[in-house]
Amino acid sequence: AAALVYDTSVFGATSPVLGQRYRFEVAPVAGSVRFTRLLADYRRYFMPVQFFTIATRVMHYGRYGADSEDPRLTPLFIGYPNLVRGYDVDTFTAEDCRFDASGGCPAFERLIGSRTLVGNVELRMPLLRPFGVRQGLYGPLPVELAFFADAGVAWDQQSKPDFFGGNREPVASAGVAVRINAFGYAVVQLDYARPFQREGRGWIFQFSLAPGY
Repeated sequence: AAALVYDTSVFGATSPVLGQRYRFEVAPVAGSVRFTRLLADYRRYFMPVQFFTIATRVMHYGRYGADSEDPRLTPLFIGYPNLVRGYDVDTFTAEDCRFDASGGCPAFERLIGSRTLVGNVELRMPLLRPFGVRQGLYGPLPVELAFFADAGVAWDQQSKPDFFGGNREPVASAGVAVRINAFGYAVVQLDYARPFQREGRGWIFQFSLAPGY
């Protein structure tokens, strides 16, 4: 693999709060299965007011080549909590899958493919800062509050996103997240997301262990 990587980001207790990061990577895979992985990941962090950060990310990850959709490869999925929140596989039930004549589950299948494009924006702040706490950057507890909007689309060789003239519509969500630095060992993230392309589903609560993008 070969990659161009740049990073001037400054981390807070649970996620970057200033600067920018990007990674452009090409990774050919050879053998009985041949394809090339492409990654373009750009992130930018603005601090228009002290202690308040606007975090943005645009990321494309995909497999290209003759064997990019070999059945031995796990399809790419955009519903993970670190990509598009509110669409995690564990949140789907039979009610979400209104089966069509082919016996599939269109609500879930739209989230998988061999190529993905994801965009995110967050407004991040120390949880106690808006309430007048002035003890250090985060106050007595390293907790971050974030208001977010996520969007993404997955497609394959036989389809493409609708904004490129195809038939794959993006999915999106918005909500609020809380991140807690657990004694420096891990970052606990709690999301309360409202997915906009899940008919009949309201707000969804999710738990994950990961720092902010």
